[in-house]
Amino acid sequence: MKPIKLTVSIALIVFLAGISISQQYRLSGKVIDSKTNKPLEYVTIKVSDTTYGTTADKNGIYILKIDKGSYKIIFSMIGYFTDTQAVYIDSSDVERNIFLYPSELFTETIEVLGEDPAYDIIRKAIKYKKEFRSKLQEYDYDAYTKFIIRSGLSPVKKDSLTEGGIPILAILESETNGYYKKPDKYKEIVKSKRETANIPRGVAIPYIVNFYDDVIKFNELKVTGPLADDAMDYYEYHLAGLTSIDSSKVFKIEVIDGSGIFPLFYGTVYIMDSTFALVKVDLSNNEASKPFGVDDINFRQKFTAFDDVSGSKFWMPTDVQINADFSFAGLFRFTGEVFTIVSNYRLNKKAPPGIFDEYVIKVLPDAKKDSLYWKQSKPVKNSREEDAAYKQIDYDTEKKMKKFNIGLTSIDYGNIIRSYPLNYFRFNRVEGSHLQFNLDINSRSRRNFLSSMIGYGFSDEKLKYEVNYSGMFLKDRSLRINAGVYNRLQMLSVSSISGLYRAFNTLSSLFDKSDYYDYYYSSGWYLSISKQLIQQIRLAIRYSQEKQTSAIKNTDYSVFKNSQPFRVNPPVNEAFSRIIGASMLLDLNKYSYIDFGNGEESRYSETDFPTLTFGADFSSKKLNSTYEFKNFTAVLAGENYFNRLINLRYSFGAVLFSGEIPVQSLGYFNASSAPWVYALSFRTMKYREFLGDKIYWLNLENNFGNLIWSKIKFTKKWDLLIFYNAGKSIISESSYLLAADKNFLSTNNIFMEAGFGIGNIFDVLRFDFAWRLTNLANGNNFAFKFSLVSF
Repeated sequence: MKPIKLTVSIALIVFLAGISISQQYRLSGKVIDSKTNKPLEYVTIKVSDTTYGTTADKNGIYILKIDKGSYKIIFSMIGYFTDTQAVYIDSSDVERNIFLYPSELFTETIEVLGEDPAYDIIRKAIKYKKEFRSKLQEYDYDAYTKFIIRSGLSPVKKDSLTEGGIPILAILESETNGYYKKPDKYKEIVKSKRETANIPRGVAIPYIVNFYDDVIKFNELKVTGPLADDAMDYYEYHLAGLTSIDSSKVFKIEVIDGSGIFPLFYGTVYIMDSTFALVKVDLSNNEASKPFGVDDINFRQKFTAFDDVSGSKFWMPTDVQINADFSFAGLFRFTGEVFTIVSNYRLNKKAPPGIFDEYVIKVLPDAKKDSLYWKQSKPVKNSREEDAAYKQIDYDTEKKMKKFNIGLTSIDYGNIIRSYPLNYFRFNRVEGSHLQFNLDINSRSRRNFLSSMIGYGFSDEKLKYEVNYSGMFLKDRSLRINAGVYNRLQMLSVSSISGLYRAFNTLSSLFDKSDYYDYYYSSGWYLSISKQLIQQIRLAIRYSQEKQTSAIKNTDYSVFKNSQPFRVNPPVNEAFSRIIGASMLLDLNKYSYIDFGNGEESRYSETDFPTLTFGADFSSKKLNSTYEFKNFTAVLAGENYFNRLINLRYSFGAVLFSGEIPVQSLGYFNASSAPWVYALSFRTMKYREFLGDKIYWLNLENNFGNLIWSKIKFTKKWDLLIFYNAGKSIISESSYLLAADKNFLSTNNIFMEAGFGIGNIFDVLRFDFAWRLTNLANGNNFAFKFSLVSF
C-alpha cells in the first residue's frame, strides 16, 4: 500500500484521514478480557468468508454495519483465542458483548546461545514477503479514519470531558475508497468527510503505512522497514518471547536500531510461526527519521489474511494507529492520534477504467456529511469529549470569523482582514520616524488577495502608499495576475525582508544607529501575468514603469548615540524606467493533483529535480526610459535528500546586463551586513560590497541532521549544517563610470566562503559561523549570524 507523502509539520499531518463501509443495520458491543473483565483495544472483527470487517476502538467498542441475514463474525487478537459468533440480523440493530479468553502459550524471556533465533525468523519473513508481494498486482479497499489533534491552544477547555490529557484542537473523519496498482499507481476517492471548522480547505487525506514495504516515506525521509530486503544491514533483532493466536505460535521479536545514524525504526514485530507472516507491529521512529517538528511518533498496525479471486492468501493491514507528539519553540505542545480501519479488500481485481489519472486524491462533490449521517454510519463511536469538541470548535470558529482578534504579530477580523502592528512604525536615517497603517484583505476562496499601506515619514516629510493585488484563476489556479501601484522608500539591492526583520532594523537604527540598508524613492505601477502551460513549464510576462530618485539622510537621532552621525545614504541615477519582461520556469518534477470536490484543486511534487528559471527584461528609450539596457537571468535551484548524511540545498545562477545600467539596477549577491541571514546567502560578504553588470554565484548547503548530538536530550533536535558559497562579479568600465555611487567593488577572481551552522534550535533559531577563503577584507573575514527559520 503506497502512502501519500507525510508533510513534517503540523500543517501536513493535519490532513491524515480514511474511510469505511455503510450498511443497513448495526452490530455493536464491547470486546472484553474474560479474566480481567477489562475492555480489549483494537480487536480485529471480520465477517467470515468475506474481506469485510472492522476494528474495536481503544475502549473495546466495535460497530459493524451489515445487511439483513445470517453471519459468522470472527473476533481475533494476538494472545487470545479467536471467538466466532453466529449472528442473525432481522429488522433491527443487534448489540452483543464478546469475551475473549487468553491463549495458553506465552513467555516474556528467552535465553539465547549463539545466533539469536530472531535472525532466522526474520530471514524467513522476508522470503515470505517477497513471495506474496510478487503475486499481488493490484487491489482496492475501503477505510475509515479518525484523526484527533490535541493542544493546550484548543478552544475546548480542559474539563471532566477531557480524556486525552490535553483538550482537542481539531478532529477529522472520512470514508474513502483506495486503489493501488504496481508499480506506483495510487488513488483515493473521499466518499464522505467531516471535520471541525478550523481545518483548512476541508479535505482529509488518508495515510495508511504498510510495514511490509521495503521503504516507508515521510516527505524526503526514506526509512528502511524492518522486513526490507536489506534490513539486516541496518537492524539487530532479538527474540523477546512467544505468544499465540488461538493455538498458533507467534514470535515476538525486538527490532533494534543497529546504527543510530540512519533513519530507522525500533520496537517490536510479531511473526506467525509456520507461515512467517507479519501479523502485528509496534514501532517508533528513531531520532534520524523523525519529520520536522515531531518529538515522538509511534505506529501500531495489525495484519489479517485475505484471499484474492484465485484463492491465494495475502496478509494486509486492517488497522493503523499512529500517535505523534509535536512541539513548537519549546513552548507549545501538540499531539496527534490517528485510528484507521481498513477492510473490504478486493485483491488482484482490476480497477475501473480511468481510475488511475493525475488526481491522486479526489473528493466527491457531496462528500461533506452532517452529524446525523456520521451517527448512523461510522464504525467508531465518538466519545462525549469528541462530540463536545465538534460543537464547541465549530461555534468558536464561527464566532471568531465575525470579530477582531489580536495575536502576537497581527490583528485579524476573521481570516479575511489582517493588519500587522510590527509595520505600524519604522525608523531609518532617511525617513526618521515613519508611521503607517497597513491592511490585507483575503477572499474566502483564497484566490484574491489585496494588500495596502499608507504612511508618512516625519524627517523626509513624504507620504508613501502602496496597493498590491494578486489573483489566481481557473480551477487549478494555474493563471495568476499580479498588479500594483506605489510611492515608497525602496531598499537598494534587496528584494524584500519580513516584517519581523524590518522591525529589528528599526530597533537597531533607533537605539544603536545601525541602519543596515540603503534607500531610494520609487513610484509607479506594475502588471504581471503568468500561466502554467503544461506540468513542466510556467510562462510569465510583465510590464512596469517607475520613477527613481535619490534619498538623502534626514536625521541623526538616536536614543543612545545621538551625537554620533548616521552613515550617508548613497545617491542613485535618477531615472524614469519602463520595463517589459518575460520569464519561464522549467520544472521537470512529477506532480500529482488533489481535487477538493468544490471546484478547487492543488498539486504537490512527487520528485525532487531542480527547477530552472530563465528571465529577460528590456528597458528601451523607445518606451521613454532614461536608460536603455537588457537583463538576462538564469537560476538552477533545488533540494535533494539522498540519505542521512547527504541532504543538499543549492542555488546556481547568473545575471547578465548589457547597455546603460543605473547603479540601482546593477546585479548583486544575496548578502547582508545585518546579524541575520537568509537561506542560501553569503554570510561574510558586506551588504552591497560587490555589484556588477555580470554576476555569477553558487550556494551549496548540506544538512547532516542531528548526527553528532542525537543522544543528548537538550540538543537531539538540532541540525548540523555545512555550507559553501562562491561568487564572481564583473563590471564594465561604462557601467562603473555611469554609476552615481561608486562605493562598491567587483570580486578579485572568485569570492569564496565556507562555514557551519546549527539549526532547529527551539524549532525556530539557527546560528551560523562563516569565514572568507578569498577576497579577504579588513576586519570582516569571519561572521557569526542568526536567522529565524520559521519566518
